[in-house]
Formats: sequence, C-alpha cells, structure tokens
Amino acid sequence: MNRSRFNSLKYVVLFLLVFPCFKQGKAQQDPMYTQYMHNPLTVNPAYAGSTDMMSAMFLAREQWVGFDGAPKSRTLTLSAPITRYDIGAGFAFINDELGPVKQNSFYTDFAYHLTLGEKGKLSFGLKGGFDMIQIDLMNLTLDQQNDGTFAQNFEEQFILNFGLGLYYYTDRFYLGVSIPRMLKNNYDNDGINTTSLGYKERHYFVTTGALFDLNDYIKLKPSILSKIVWNAPVSIDLSVNFILYDQLWLGTSYRIDDSMSFLIHYQLSDQLRVGYAFDLTESEMRRYNNGTHEIMVAFDFQFNKKKIMTPRYF
Repeated sequence: MNRSRFNSLKYVVLFLLVFPCFKQGKAQQDPMYTQYMHNPLTVNPAYAGSTDMMSAMFLAREQWVGFDGAPKSRTLTLSAPITRYDIGAGFAFINDELGPVKQNSFYTDFAYHLTLGEKGKLSFGLKGGFDMIQIDLMNLTLDQQNDGTFAQNFEEQFILNFGLGLYYYTDRFYLGVSIPRMLKNNYDNDGINTTSLGYKERHYFVTTGALFDLNDYIKLKPSILSKIVWNAPVSIDLSVNFILYDQLWLGTSYRIDDSMSFLIHYQLSDQLRVGYAFDLTESEMRRYNNGTHEIMVAFDFQFNKKKIMTPRYF
C-alpha cells in the first residue's frame, strides 16, 4: 500500500470513529484501562479510602500507536482514608483525546465505609465534578471538504456531573457497582448555532475480583470488569494475575471480541509500584498500528514511619 493511500485510509478510519459522535448524538465516552484492577477509583467513587494509607496513581494509555488521531488517555488519582470518621476522600484528573476531541475532567470522590461482620466492609461512594470538552474540526483532513459539520469548531463545553457507587470488600474479595456519570448531558454549540455536539451516554460498571494462595510464594488474582452502555455491546474484561513473592505480578487480560493484553507489575519498594500493559486488538485495525501501550506508577504515602507497610492486592 503506497503512502498516500495509507494516509487517506487513516483519515477515513478516524472519520468513522469521530463522525458517529455527532451524527448519532453520542459524545466521547469514558476511557477504559487494561490495568483497572490496580485502581478501581477510575470507575467507582466508593473505592476512595478503602486502603489504610494515602495513595497516588498515574495511568497513561496510548492506543493504536502509529495511527494519527488515535485515543490517548491520562489519569491522575489520589485517595486517602479518614479513619476517625470511617470515610474516604479522593480526587481524579482525566485527560482524554480522540482525534479532534479533547476532554479534561476534574472530579472529587467521597465514600462512607460501613463495617460488616469481622472482615467485610461496604462503602457508599459519591463523586462530583466537571468535564471540559474541546473539538477542533477545522484541522481535520478529509476526502470531502464540503460537509458543513466540519466547517467550524465547537466552543469549549463546561459540563457538571456526578456519580454513585457501591463497593464491598475484604482482604480476599471485592465487588463493586457504579455509575461514574449520572447525568446524560446534551452538549450544544450555542456560541455559533444550534448544532448539537452530542450527549454523554451513561456508563454502568460492575467489577469483582478475588485472591487465592497457590502456595507460600505464589498468589492468584482473577478479576472482571463489565461496562454496560445503552445501545452498545457489553464490554467485558477477564483478567488473571499471578503474584510472585508479593513483589512481581505477571498477568493477561482478554476484552471479549476486542483485544488480548499482557501485564506486568512490580513492587519497587514498600511505597513505589510500577506497571505496564500491552494490548493487541483482534480487529483489522491491528494491520495499521503497533498495538496499545499503558503504563502505571503508584506511590503510597507513609506518614507514620513506625507503621509496617503490608502488600497491596486491591
């Protein structure tokens, strides 16, 4: 395939990715991370404060590397327990890009943790914040330049929203249900005309996972994430990680009818953890990109130097 034809194909595919956002009324949807099991706060506010320390995590995802305009996502989260009141607090900044669409989101999370029995806890989470969305259509290169939809840029949108979540957990099991954005906001380009940017579809998440001891040195951690969006196929991630000596994680994940992933996670110190995931898509898109790369860096704050740091599994 010659270079000019390949470039044209890239723009056509990008057009097909972005064009339905406007013509069918759906705005850009929430990003998905392969390493979701390391930070449930990205989808569930009830996770805030579920650990016994303040933690910060950075996730960066580069999808379809080598393909112009491919999705890029970066997330920074902070979570801390306020044990005196059985509550947790969190914060999330999300930067998401897809072609001409750029979104920056700022959200705060609060959770109340209720003790159930000797080992279990149930937390109720609430999140609130806003999304800032920009769309630059005029710089798109398309085969047909006379489509009025792409003749002007959309004004920056400032959209308020809130979310809810439930999270049950022990030291060996967790189950969460959440709706990170409850409001299906309409995004209108009021500054220019009545052109509709679209709307944010509501996402429903169900997550679960467990921990099993295979022997004194190896643990097994399977986990599942399901995402349900109206008028879209259900997305299901099936993941399994082997934990060696409480330090090295090796795993694989399969997103049904979408991609296969390979994961590695390493505990550099009591406080610092790093992770990496590589995704290979099952669709024809694999012919035109070099896969998807995702990195994770996490840090646990140790304010009490006398406190013993225990391994983190959830």
